Amino acid sequence: MPALDIPFGLPLTADQFEKIPWVEGLRLELWDVLESEAQDANTGIGVVLSDRTVREPDVTRFRPCVRPELRRSQFPVADVDLVVEIVSPESESRDRKIKPDEYAAAGIPEYWLAEQHPDDVNDAMINIYRLTPSRTYGLVRAVALSALEHPIEE
Repeated sequence: MPALDIPFGLPLTADQFEKIPWVEGLRLELWDVLESEAQDANTGIGVVLSDRTVREPDVTRFRPCVRPELRRSQFPVADVDLVVEIVSPESESRDRKIKPDEYAAAGIPEYWLAEQHPDDVNDAMINIYRLTPSRTYGLVRAVALSALEHPIEE
């Protein structure tokens, strides 16, 4: 198992995360990119899409009015306004085809697909999809994760 000496306290800030050296075979995730004062985001949350379908997205963001009781393991789809899936070799087909269709059919307003940046091994690309009236997702923006972590000031 690869080891990493982190000179900072956890959790890391975006700036601290960027200073950590890349280590072959070690996976790190930056948290709080989606979380705001008005909305909760979490991992390990089951989303009930239908009577027989419960998915656990990599990240789930709740609607502004929802304050989830995190002792629960599943939440109704009506509580969710965004789900994020992180593409990996073993999940690529599900993340690109099956899950978006299920999330769209259930009415989740936004779907983000995170994948390796094609030009920068230290960054990721976030493909932001929004639900259309026909209950499919349309791509509205593709942006580097680093751009979301450090938004341009107006």
